[in-house]
Amino acid sequence: MAERDLYLHEVIDIVGQGQYEYMAHAAREPTNAMPDMLTLQGTFFVCAVGGGRWPQVVNLWDVGEAGWDGWAANVDRLNLKRRAAFYGDWWDEAAQWRTGGLDRLCGGVAGSPTTASLAAAGVRGTLFVHQLLTVRPGAALDYLDAVVAEQVPVWRDHGHEPTGIYEVLSNQ
Repeated sequence: MAERDLYLHEVIDIVGQGQYEYMAHAAREPTNAMPDMLTLQGTFFVCAVGGGRWPQVVNLWDVGEAGWDGWAANVDRLNLKRRAAFYGDWWDEAAQWRTGGLDRLCGGVAGSPTTASLAAAGVRGTLFVHQLLTVRPGAALDYLDAVVAEQVPVWRDHGHEPTGIYEVLSNQ
């Protein structure tokens, strides 16, 4: 299989109405855009009428060009070393708005936009559709190929632009 772009998909449990403060705080994460560090592609809150659990925030982090080596470096950085790192205060401040959550490593599929292509195209929005689907084991890539071939053109016909189409590579 060819090298794929890797992304960390986080779902954060938020304290009260702290979603806006937490999202602004996530955007100020000190390692954003540093070489070989996770870069925040987007941060989104789950609204109460969207059919999901709330209050939550979804963060999408781009692992970067280093691929699996970059992923390994970031896992190492975010382990116990983070307490001694220069951004330990960032983590302490974040704790006032979050109570936990889960994350999963994802791989972009052919036809999925990259962080760079989204930025270059100026893709922005105020409403994002966030789908997590379960398919028959072993069928994820075939399903996602069909999404790119059949659903994406329909979305675009209605003025919607996909911001990511990913296979989950690890799960909670």
